[in-house]
Amino acid sequence: MAESPTLVLQQRSSQKQQQVQSQRLSQKQLLSVKLLAMSSADLRQEIYAAAARNPALTVSKDFALDGIKEVKETKASEGFSDGLRLGSATNAGKLASDNFQAALEASPDTRKTLSEHLEEQFFSVAHSPAQEKIGLALIHNLDSRGFFIFDPYSLLDKKDSSQTPELLEQTVSYIQQLDPVGTCCRNFEESLLIQAKSREDTPKAAVFILDGHFDFLNPPLAPKVLKKIKNFLRENPQQTEKYGLQNLTEEQVEKAISFIRKLNPFPAAEFSPSENICVEPDVFVEKNEETGEYSVRVNEEILPVVEISRDFYRLSLDRSRVTKSTEETEKKRSEHRFVMESVRAAGDFIDSLEFRKKTLLLAASQLVVFQRDFFEKGSRYLKPLRQKDLAQAIGVHEATVSRLANEKYLRCSQGLFKFSFFFTNAVGNGAGQKVSDSGEVPASRQGIMEELKKLLEEHKNDPKPLSDQKISELLSEQGISIARRTVAKYRSQLNIESSYARPK
Repeated sequence: MAESPTLVLQQRSSQKQQQVQSQRLSQKQLLSVKLLAMSSADLRQEIYAAAARNPALTVSKDFALDGIKEVKETKASEGFSDGLRLGSATNAGKLASDNFQAALEASPDTRKTLSEHLEEQFFSVAHSPAQEKIGLALIHNLDSRGFFIFDPYSLLDKKDSSQTPELLEQTVSYIQQLDPVGTCCRNFEESLLIQAKSREDTPKAAVFILDGHFDFLNPPLAPKVLKKIKNFLRENPQQTEKYGLQNLTEEQVEKAISFIRKLNPFPAAEFSPSENICVEPDVFVEKNEETGEYSVRVNEEILPVVEISRDFYRLSLDRSRVTKSTEETEKKRSEHRFVMESVRAAGDFIDSLEFRKKTLLLAASQLVVFQRDFFEKGSRYLKPLRQKDLAQAIGVHEATVSRLANEKYLRCSQGLFKFSFFFTNAVGNGAGQKVSDSGEVPASRQGIMEELKKLLEEHKNDPKPLSDQKISELLSEQGISIARRTVAKYRSQLNIESSYARPK
């Protein structure tokens, strides 16, 4: 019996919907993997870049800029949560992601740092000694995006009367015009304004928008932006002549929006991150001295807070139908599709950030369980741990843990450590035995290196420095069986000279 045409069509439609849904979830999962692999510095840059690309995604707060300063953006509706809504990537998608990540990690970063590039240009022209000092301080006060780390006025030497606020402002303006134009700024809005003012083809409306009215672009739809500008100029008529906005049209606003989109909010992105940027921990591990229990928390202050624009959310709720097909209705349909896609992409990005945060928290909490002796007593007591073991404990793929361990840092009472520090293989045949004087024998590479260092410190005043063979024998007496060549390798990694080179 032949199937009915209606049933066949329904089956095909259902299959097509499943394929589309599967593809979308796969892309979302890949985004989560991408963000998880990023360091906090790279992720901060990616967040601002995503907000610049997607008008539905807004930065509502950034603890790292001007203390805790609210950005001029409306908060998202409470109807949007940070709940985790992730699907499964296909095997092909996972393989492609793994190959892409491996290629990235295998490629050395040979780019100049931003500070090197700016210094070459700055010192190619003669400056006064005072301006040279200010310029050098300013250049080394820029983060990976090219924005100020500390307020530039705090860099002035109060003991040097030649370092004046006027000279500082002059030097800032000079560096802002160096290649790439738009660094040495407070934020991406100021950078875009500097870039716009440096060009001759900049629309007047673009300068007005970038000069303190960036929030008018939320949403970046010409009719709405024009209405906001006209309302502002009606209340502030003196601004009309200042920016030359007489008889402003929707077409001019559209050109201004298009121009702004072509500017680069992060002109320093093409340069290698500076080596002198301070490392901020991604996770804190703290002990309650009263209960003896450890608590784990994610560092909330190193990344900007992103939300979905309220205006875009309201526009996405519009379900009104258009019956007649005209040029005007087609334009409305196109705008609505743009809004829906922007909101969906913003939601996916927020979900991916939440996935990264939850995975970091889960992994760090499990590390405390696995490595409790380390957190209690120090590096000597670090236990052997594979990434595979942690992955099984928290219920993720081993590749996820591998990405998570990349450039993530944990701060505890013992110091600041990379996540990768906690993964070490078992070494020695006597691991796990008990010795009377020092408790459990170190079983990990790091623990044995600590014991080796301790042993050399105890015998540093001996008439004859300990040879690698003698060290191997002394460690063996403590239940740590490693070969002489392994001792030599560990000693070299600790930057300790051989017995021939050590002072007698």
